Amino acid sequence: MPQTRKAVGKQWRAPLQSVVTSRPYERVAVDILGPLPETPKENKYIVVIGDYFSRWTEAFPLPNQEAETVAKLLVEQWVCRFGAPRIIHTDQGRNFESRLFKEVCQLLNIYKTRTSPYHPQSDGMVERFNRTLASMLSLFVDDNQANWDILLPYVMMAYRSSVHSSTGFTPYKVVFGKEIVLPVDVMLNLGGGETFSSTSEYVARLLETLSTVVEAVKGHQLRAAVKQKADYDFRAHFQYYSEGELVWVRGKVRKRGLCPKLQRRFKGPYQVTERITEVLYKLVPVEGGTEIVVHFNRLKPCLASNLTHSDMFGNCLKDI
Repeated sequence: MPQTRKAVGKQWRAPLQSVVTSRPYERVAVDILGPLPETPKENKYIVVIGDYFSRWTEAFPLPNQEAETVAKLLVEQWVCRFGAPRIIHTDQGRNFESRLFKEVCQLLNIYKTRTSPYHPQSDGMVERFNRTLASMLSLFVDDNQANWDILLPYVMMAYRSSVHSSTGFTPYKVVFGKEIVLPVDVMLNLGGGETFSSTSEYVARLLETLSTVVEAVKGHQLRAAVKQKADYDFRAHFQYYSEGELVWVRGKVRKRGLCPKLQRRFKGPYQVTERITEVLYKLVPVEGGTEIVVHFNRLKPCLASNLTHSDMFGNCLKDI
């Protein structure tokens, strides 16, 4: 079954699909980091909620990742403080795909999107933050790593007060229109700031500042998105698949006890039943089976003229 092993020329890769939002809390991403070492408070997971526009991110320690726990936290700790977002983006974890979580989104009129399997790049913002958070916590945890939940608020303060490359501002300033007063500022008697004669004057000045910051963030994000897309698309190798066309799907699961280098890289063939978006396709095995949704980057054309009997009807549909 040569097509299940070999790549065909240059690897197929779709152009970058940039996400540019227009205001804070319009689109947020939710993810779970863990399991981590259990703390004395019995926490083992961190629920991360990040705003795509301001890059303001919250991280909450939790003892479990059940759908009810995550949904309750989302409503009480995010929606009750910042309001309901228009869009929530998650991976395909059971907690996020549960009926309860979907009903909460429907109740709050939130449109829910999700990543495709084995393609975490579509949730790149929160995935990068998770790596940053784990790295920052690793620098300060104790020897048994059991105090990470105590350190979490301090690490988050450091993150929110740091300039983000995609906005050009700190998340704190994008949200509040001013920089946070850090403990070191108090110790050094810095950052006294201006005074206001009335609440109305403060609100008017804050509105002016936030308007300036938001417009600057929009321009900065747009320029960054254009540059990232140009750099990424330079290496893109793309084509559209039509309904009924046959494709192979790059496998990610490896069998224990077998050498990965000698296992087949692709499974299938599959038939395209629908192009959902620019980069997502619905597929069904040619021998029949469950319909799946796959990102373009995991596909390659199935050269029907070179198909052998074993390619079509052998064991190539098994997870590899």
